[in-house]
Amino acid sequence: MKLALRKLEMTVLGLGFLGLAWCKNRLNGYSTPNTVAKSDPDGQIAYLLDIFASLRRFMPPDFDLRGRDVLELSPGASRGNGVLFLALGARSYHAIDVFDLAGGEDPAFYERLLEQFPDGSAADRARALALAGTPGSRAFGYAVGRDFDIPRLAEGRMFDLIVSCAAFEHYDNPATAIAAMTQVARPGCEAVHIIDLQTHSRWIREQDPNNIYRYPEPLYRLFAFPGQPNRKRPADYIRDIGDAGWSDVRFVPSRMVAPALREASLRGLSAPFAGQADMAILDGALTARYPGKAESPELSQ
Repeated sequence: MKLALRKLEMTVLGLGFLGLAWCKNRLNGYSTPNTVAKSDPDGQIAYLLDIFASLRRFMPPDFDLRGRDVLELSPGASRGNGVLFLALGARSYHAIDVFDLAGGEDPAFYERLLEQFPDGSAADRARALALAGTPGSRAFGYAVGRDFDIPRLAEGRMFDLIVSCAAFEHYDNPATAIAAMTQVARPGCEAVHIIDLQTHSRWIREQDPNNIYRYPEPLYRLFAFPGQPNRKRPADYIRDIGDAGWSDVRFVPSRMVAPALREASLRGLSAPFAGQADMAILDGALTARYPGKAESPELSQ
């Protein structure tokens, strides 16, 4: 009875949060890709360093960034990751987004970011700052398009590493995005995509992280807006990137539902998600190498 009442409570509250998210988007559009305000540079730096550390952790241990061309999909409010990639010897960095949230970023911010980043040679760090401070630099590129046409926005570039953080869960059709990024991947290209699978609204994600999976598709899409979480699961991403010809495909869980919330979080989910073995995964990294070969992808435990 207690779990049934909690399910009813979270379902009703979740509908309220879905409505609030819809109203916020209608009023303000998409302007806050994460919880750190641009007016808080110290918070931004801490956030970027944490994200960059996660990207490095999921890259193959033998992958050398020196001389590599890096593409970041949907970097959000900052191209700080690009400065850090360049500081580690990457030849170039290019970012692609739907919304122009990182345009006009003050190069002084990148200098502050590097002051708290201990890695990279002095020469590479100086080069990173010089490129980031040069408007229109092809080695530190940025392209925005509402159609998110990756090959067009890549402007003729090909890449050795393609990364993203908390982006793919917002794509209406991840398979289309994967097929498009495949067109700009060099042979041997590595992909590292950190994906947040849980409810995004701040309070309820702590109380009921699987809340967005409680609703039938027609009800959930009643509150649809650009960037609404697509509710894809690890198996969906594994299938899509494997179908696009990538190999060594893995989804490595990073965070799981807390034991105290697990039973309540896994009960009362909508039919497509009820009983799925991966519903305890809150986020993780999709990794792969291109081109592919015939092998079975895996969901790492």
